[in-house]
Amino acid sequence: MDFIRSVALVNTENLKKNVENVYKFSNKKIFAVVKADAYGHDAEIVSKALSSLDFIEGFCVATAYEGYLLRNFGIEKSIIVLGGILKQELELFNQCSLIPVISDFFHLEVAENLKFKKIHIKFDTGMRRLGFYGSDIEKLKEKIKGFEIEGILSHLPSADTDPEYTKNQIEDFKRILKKIDINPKYIHIQNSAGVVYDCPFCNTIRLGIAMYGEKPTQNYPIDLYPVMTVLSKVISVKNIKKGDKISYCGTFTADRDMKVAVVSFGYADGLPRALSNKGYVLINGKYCKILGNVTMDMTIVDVSDLDVVNVGDDVVIVGKSKDKEIKFSDIANLSGTIAYEIMCGISKRVVREEVK
Repeated sequence: MDFIRSVALVNTENLKKNVENVYKFSNKKIFAVVKADAYGHDAEIVSKALSSLDFIEGFCVATAYEGYLLRNFGIEKSIIVLGGILKQELELFNQCSLIPVISDFFHLEVAENLKFKKIHIKFDTGMRRLGFYGSDIEKLKEKIKGFEIEGILSHLPSADTDPEYTKNQIEDFKRILKKIDINPKYIHIQNSAGVVYDCPFCNTIRLGIAMYGEKPTQNYPIDLYPVMTVLSKVISVKNIKKGDKISYCGTFTADRDMKVAVVSFGYADGLPRALSNKGYVLINGKYCKILGNVTMDMTIVDVSDLDVVNVGDDVVIVGKSKDKEIKFSDIANLSGTIAYEIMCGISKRVVREEVK
């Protein structure tokens, strides 16, 4: 599609390598987390690429609608809805054979109307977002009679930052499992960062960020490969004079005569405005600093050090150019956020294409 200015290339071979490496490291089957349009990577591309792998047990989404979309893509494996079940979603759950994660007694009451009574039960061991408490177990045991408890789970919110807290959560989860005295098909608490913790009583992993090639910690012991490359185009090259102000509000003033390029990519495409005057892109193998404020559709960069730059040249927003690279985590660090947010923020205007 030569007329597309900005594209996100999704490398499904690297995607599968990442998942396989985590599987080999853990020796546990995987639920692939494809919520939020597969962290911005395109849920259709990602789920279709992974659905044929034997060690992929199914997929996790946040809402019933996301599950409905997966079914429309032709996905036949299990789909777990992490965000519970609402009354208005019952038709979708029944129509698409979606499996809800039940986190409170309200959701459990709604789930009574499921055509198939298969559910996962979530316990809160420290996130304080969704999940039953251990103190709910006796009441819960009475209420879940008649359901098929396919899975029991919890969540590790600080596996990448607080090992002691995480180990305590795992021990708490172990006590909960013993107390509830159910033998479900799936027991899962480990996520991408949580894979490195000893958790022999769990048999499945919910894999998110590592699947997409970003290491959750610097010393992560599993080899990962980048999955998404984000490219745009140079749409103008011009010379500016010392003292010229650049972009909205004139937040950059040229301290010398300079050559600049205008890139067809702005905050509407997913380049954070927080990168104004401190981020960079790659053009022809060189880092080019962002000058002035990132605007909705365009960004101005310094190309004074490039010998050759022309309208139509590729601009790497995320990815490699010769021996240089920009990662989602690099953008996140400069923006004061996390790689997840940058991934999810690459907008639909940036067309996704699968590459192998």
